[in-house]
Amino acid sequence: MIYGYRITNKKEVGLYNADLVQISLYKDWGIGVEELEEVVSLCKEKKIRYIIHPVNFFLSETRPEERERTMDALRYMARFADLGLILHDECAPLMGRLSGEWEKNYRNGLEEIEGICQVSIENAINSHDAEWFWRNYASSITIDIGHLEAAGINSSKVIKDFPSDLLDRIEYIHLHRNNGFRAGLTDHWPITRKCNEVKALRELLNRTSDIKVILEINETEEMEENLRILGELTD
Repeated sequence: MIYGYRITNKKEVGLYNADLVQISLYKDWGIGVEELEEVVSLCKEKKIRYIIHPVNFFLSETRPEERERTMDALRYMARFADLGLILHDECAPLMGRLSGEWEKNYRNGLEEIEGICQVSIENAINSHDAEWFWRNYASSITIDIGHLEAAGINSSKVIKDFPSDLLDRIEYIHLHRNNGFRAGLTDHWPITRKCNEVKALRELLNRTSDIKVILEINETEEMEENLRILGELTD
C-alpha cells in the first residue's frame, strides 16, 4: 500500500510527506483547468507522483455544446496525467442505469480518454449499484469507502464480499469518514483509528496490498495525523 492526499490548491503541493497527491479539479471552484499546468509543474519539480480527479465533468452529457466543453477539458487533463484520471460513475436521469444516448456518450467518451491515459472509475453517484458499473465500464477501480458509508452501506461487508474476479482491478481507495451533516455532506471528515472506514481498509489489506490510498478530508489541519494513521497500517 502506498498513500497520499487530495489537493485543492497549489499551496498544498508537497505540504505533507506522502507517496502521491490527487489533484482534484472541481468544475465550479478550486483548482481550475487553466491552473492545472502550474500545479503539475510544481508536482514534477518536487518529484511527487500525481493523479488527476475531475469532479462534475459528465461523460454522459447529452447537450452538444456542453458535452464538447466537457470533452475538451477532459482531453486537456488527460494530456497532463501522470498516473491517470479518476472519473466518477454516472446515472441516467432519475438515478437509472445508463442507457440510450447517455450510455453511448459515456462509453464513447471513456474510450476516447482511455486512449490518452489510464482511467480509474470511482463509486460516487450510486454506490448501491457500483459493482454493476465497475463490471461494465472499469478496467481500473477506485473504491470510495467514505461514499459507501454515506450511502448507508457496510463498507467492511462490501470489502469482505468483494468479488474475487474484480479484486485485481482495485487500484485506488478514497478514504474519509462519514460522521454527520456539515456543509451539505455527511462524509469527508477526518478518519480515526477505529472508524468504520479504516476497519474496511484493514479488511482490504488482508486481501490485497497492491493499492493506493488517497485521503479526501476537509479538515486539512488534521492531515498529518491522518497520514500517520495510514502509515501505521504499513508498519
